[in-house]
Amino acid sequence: MFFSLNKKFFFTILAFFLLSAGIFLIIFDGTIGKKIRSEHTHLTSRNQYVIELLNENIALRKKINNLLPENTQQLTESLTQKQQELSTERKLNEELNQNYNESYATLSESLRIISFGASLTLISLIIFWFLLRRWVLAPVDKLTELSANVANGNFTTRLQSQRSSFTDEFDTLFKTINFMLDNIESNINQIKEKEIFLQNLIDTLPDAIRVIDENHNIILFNKAYKEHIEKKYFNKSLKCYEAYNKEADCPCSTAQYICPLKELKKASAAKNNIKLIHSVNDRPLSINSARILINGTAGIVESFRDLSENVNYSHQQKISSLGFLATSLAHEMKNNLGAINLILEGILQKYYQDDTNVSSEKKYLEMISAQIKECIKVPERLLKLSRNTEQADVTFNITSGINDTLSLLDYEIKSKGINLIKSFSNTKEKIAGNETDFKMIILNLVQNAINAMPEGGTLEVKTNTNKEKILIEIKDSGIGISEAALKHIFEPFYSVAVTDQKKGTGLGLAIVKDLTLKFNGTITVSSQENIGTCFQIAFPRQKTQKMLVK
Repeated sequence: MFFSLNKKFFFTILAFFLLSAGIFLIIFDGTIGKKIRSEHTHLTSRNQYVIELLNENIALRKKINNLLPENTQQLTESLTQKQQELSTERKLNEELNQNYNESYATLSESLRIISFGASLTLISLIIFWFLLRRWVLAPVDKLTELSANVANGNFTTRLQSQRSSFTDEFDTLFKTINFMLDNIESNINQIKEKEIFLQNLIDTLPDAIRVIDENHNIILFNKAYKEHIEKKYFNKSLKCYEAYNKEADCPCSTAQYICPLKELKKASAAKNNIKLIHSVNDRPLSINSARILINGTAGIVESFRDLSENVNYSHQQKISSLGFLATSLAHEMKNNLGAINLILEGILQKYYQDDTNVSSEKKYLEMISAQIKECIKVPERLLKLSRNTEQADVTFNITSGINDTLSLLDYEIKSKGINLIKSFSNTKEKIAGNETDFKMIILNLVQNAINAMPEGGTLEVKTNTNKEKILIEIKDSGIGISEAALKHIFEPFYSVAVTDQKKGTGLGLAIVKDLTLKFNGTITVSSQENIGTCFQIAFPRQKTQKMLVK
């Protein structure tokens, strides 16, 4: 319970005054008062005795008047004796009364002196309390008020001295505290300026930055990280693990995300950083984490980079490469094949112009001409596949798109002894979007399936539909994918070597997933080692897809 110094001093002075008065009264009562009471008792007894003598004297007088003459002398003598005793007692009683009156007068004078002394003492105590209030309590109140302001973060308040010619310890203390507050305010302003500079510095970085303490609290982040939050790559939170899942109430488990903070705590002192790739809200993020000391405790600083642009860039590179290849093939193949086809047509017109001619030579030449025309269509398909992906969305037939892509890989499929099985449930099904992106999805998945079967096998390409979705399934009987690698295959730059071949760039499946999302679709994978892998893509049917686009 709070009890101010003013009250403490006031009640202490009051208690001291009452205690002193009480002690004085007890001592006074034990000495002078006791003596006065004794004299008063003795005087009362004497007065009682005198009254008794007077009563006896009156009684004797009555007897004298009523007695016979022979007894009068005896009674007279007795009466004379009593009168003498009474006279003596009267004198003693007068002396006692005089002494009592003098003692009472002395007591009254003593009480007046005591009252005057008590008044002086009380006045002295009041003056003492007033000076104490002015010289001690008032400065303490100022210090209390100042400390409350400082505790609330207000460092602009200063203490004012009494402006007296004479200074004391409090004035010196006030000056010292004011000087200390000036230094603190100056240091705080410098710290704030450095914090603003640091915040502006990290805000200029294109990568998202955040600093995490050992308790998983996000204590600092930059503008790019805030933009990640606004784009819903992360959920806004104070805990790092809540950024991935706002309903999480504990740090990430190993099955969800690799925690850089945990990994760096377990790592040796020589390892100061760790690099990871996480997929958050279907966005591939490259995460670089490094150790940092925060107030003497271990923490980490993380930088995030959205790899979607890298994936799109790689996709554009592939498109550009295909475009260059298609252009080269168009010039090299179409000219030569066109010339050969013209020669064949010339031969047919010159030697086999008669429609009734059904010779085997004519049949073979016509077959050669037809195959050359089909070969001329190959660079044309490549040109269509290499068109700019930013072209306007169109409505296209998925079966035609799959067949066009498979025709580009027909030679590679046959050369490796792969048995291709095609099963299309609805050949008229169409979707809206970028046809080149769709073909790129099929191309990447089929190429991965071919690479997974270096010794040959079975490749199945199926389509199916339900009420809301178009399902495309690409299944191979290849080497499969391990369970550990399966959860990372859609991460950019993650690649696993197939047999003795070199690793790829690790961007193929990342591109596939990114392009699938553009169609508002989903992609799933199931695989068993040495048995095979199955990718299933689900696109919204055309009506549903248009509604989603709107």
